[in-house]
Amino acid sequence: MTNTPTRLLDAVDAVIAEHGPSGVTLRRVGTEAGLSHTAAAHYFSDKPGLFTAYITRAYDQMGAAIEEASTAEDPRTAMLDAAEAYGRFAMTSPSAFSVMSRLELTRVDTPELWAARERAYFGIAASLLRSQEAGWASGHDMRDLVATVWSFVHGFVDLWVGGPLAAPYDGDDLLPTLRRNFTTLLDALD
Repeated sequence: MTNTPTRLLDAVDAVIAEHGPSGVTLRRVGTEAGLSHTAAAHYFSDKPGLFTAYITRAYDQMGAAIEEASTAEDPRTAMLDAAEAYGRFAMTSPSAFSVMSRLELTRVDTPELWAARERAYFGIAASLLRSQEAGWASGHDMRDLVATVWSFVHGFVDLWVGGPLAAPYDGDDLLPTLRRNFTTLLDALD
């Protein structure tokens, strides 16, 4: 049986999917979870507390997916696999993906939130550093590489999930299309 806070965070997914982020209320989340309408307030105090926990969980999940995907022996393959993991996360967790960058919804000074965000950042950085140590993009500053790569992958996935890129690629799947385009970027950065 799933514990109550997890049930409530799972319910946020459904509420965002149906009503958007602005439709998230503590009462609606409690009801969606099949609990008392006051349950979310009991566990998370208020809406920023709920979103802080929800976005923290999303970053932890994404960070774990990036870390797991980055284990290929070949560093370049690991970078491509990490990009696919990012895209897969967006497809399997669209509600979470849609609000992960919306810090105005959270209590931004929460250490757990920053630790989760750093997990994703350092997961990406570790994958890139491994490739750089193998000779890829050796002349580039690591912060610039992380910014360029993360911006590209996030932007590509966000535009695909949101529709503007899905239409021109009608009939194509996100992950192989992302991998192909990301390969082009990696070649250009080398």
